[in-house]
Amino acid sequence: VTLDALYGLIVFSGLFFDVVIYTIWLKRRTPWSIIWGGVSGGMPALAGRALGTGQIEWVGVALALAVLFWIPTHIMTFSLRYREDYRQAGVPTFPAAYGERATRLIIAISSVLAALMVAAAAFGIGLTIGYLRLMAVLSVGLLLLAIRSSTTPSEKLNFGLFKYASLYMLSVMLLFIFV
Repeated sequence: VTLDALYGLIVFSGLFFDVVIYTIWLKRRTPWSIIWGGVSGGMPALAGRALGTGQIEWVGVALALAVLFWIPTHIMTFSLRYREDYRQAGVPTFPAAYGERATRLIIAISSVLAALMVAAAAFGIGLTIGYLRLMAVLSVGLLLLAIRSSTTPSEKLNFGLFKYASLYMLSVMLLFIFV
């Protein structure tokens, strides 16, 4: 808040969504809690962009949405791998509530949406063609893994997608930072 009131408000909103909405209220009640957790996950990107530009604008929203849409890929691949542990802990997950096939389809759809939001943000901040090509290669890798995991599921492929999705988001955010 001492840096900037808008920045502080966005950071506080992210903390509120994470602690109150996601962790305390929804995490042990519904598998949809990860969407609300994803809202809090996107807030740092939105906050940083708002601090840099002085306003909430579409590029910051696209960055936040990229994280929000990436979260299901990240979390649901993990919940597929550790579905029995989640069941024993009493944490509702998409695989338990909707089945593995539906979960893998949601992972594929969320990966596509995340890649589209990353592309929109990349154009919005004016990435040059070289960076756009690198981002396209990274995004195609994510999409191919997500689609393959959906059509020919395996534990190895699922965990590979989990690891790649983490590296994907780290890589694209670093591209945005260093451009």
